[in-house]
Amino acid sequence: MNKKGHMALGVLAGSAATLLPIPFPAGGQGFVFKALLIAVTGVAALLPDIDHKTSTVSSMLQFSAKRRRQMRSVGGIGLLIALVLWGLPWIGVIAPSEKLTSSAILVGLAGALSMALAHVRTLALSGAGIALLWAYHLYDLHWVALFIGGALLIIPAVQHRGIIHTPEFAAVLSLGLLTFAGTEAWWLQSIALGLVVGWWAHLAGDIFGTDGIHSLLLPKLGVALRWFANGGRAENHIALCCWMGSIAIWLFVFQQTFLTHIHL
Repeated sequence: MNKKGHMALGVLAGSAATLLPIPFPAGGQGFVFKALLIAVTGVAALLPDIDHKTSTVSSMLQFSAKRRRQMRSVGGIGLLIALVLWGLPWIGVIAPSEKLTSSAILVGLAGALSMALAHVRTLALSGAGIALLWAYHLYDLHWVALFIGGALLIIPAVQHRGIIHTPEFAAVLSLGLLTFAGTEAWWLQSIALGLVVGWWAHLAGDIFGTDGIHSLLLPKLGVALRWFANGGRAENHIALCCWMGSIAIWLFVFQQTFLTHIHL
């Protein structure tokens, strides 16, 4: 599935989750819990594709492909100019000077910065992963912080539909998020449940495509129904049906809430 299908399926899954016998908070907090759950699930249904360099989530963390090529070119030219400026005095072409050395350093830093910005997605994911691992070490956080931190570190190096698209990864992530949020505030419970439901909704959507999903422990074991191609007409129809189903659930929940208030 593409973005349209995954988000629609995620919103439907989040909407359906509001019908489960979950001890929702009372009053207005219960409504906010459900609304937050649906919103988080819709976004979370896109998150597994963060291992794809051109996915919607990855595009939010980096510049366009054309701009990245330009940055790499500018950065390479800058580093080359800095090397030339630094080396000219050494080969006796010009006399050494502090201004020339300063210029070489500035140009070199500018080139390095341009090269780094071309890989800002990798830097952002790695930085977030290191921050989570460091926070886990300093503050003795729940083990899910260690798990997510490690995952963020390896995402730039793994292939699309690799480890984070496996049921095993989703199962460990779900266990970590739910056990962490079980004793936390209601809004954290809503976010954790939304992340879990959205992640599994993404995997469920991939099952119907041509590539499907595969097991991490048993790589040859996979499910790919090949019912439709990504972004095709069938997926658009499925997305429309998901939105219609979500709206039907919202109307049902609203009706139940309204009738409950009348009886009270």
